[in-house]
Amino acid sequence: MRFLLGMALGVATGLAAYLLLSPARKEDVRRRLQGVAGGEEPPLLRPLRRLAEDAASQARQAWDEARQAARQAEQEMLQRYQRLRYRGEGQGR
Repeated sequence: MRFLLGMALGVATGLAAYLLLSPARKEDVRRRLQGVAGGEEPPLLRPLRRLAEDAASQARQAWDEARQAARQAEQEMLQRYQRLRYRGEGQGR
């Protein structure tokens, strides 16, 4: 019984996350839910929405940091290459 309850809860949570995080359907689903709830956001969805927005924000921040680290690594690699190339040309090659 616990297994089935946990499975149902997991499927419901996964479906809610998919519907709320899917960029193409996000606004459409939100409008439908607001229409069903009489124009207000259901109290159950507020915490889920906050969690989803926080997760998306953290993912964007991590992506920006990764992009910045990649740029920095590329610049360091180019500088190292140019130093080695300059040394090689100075030796009469």
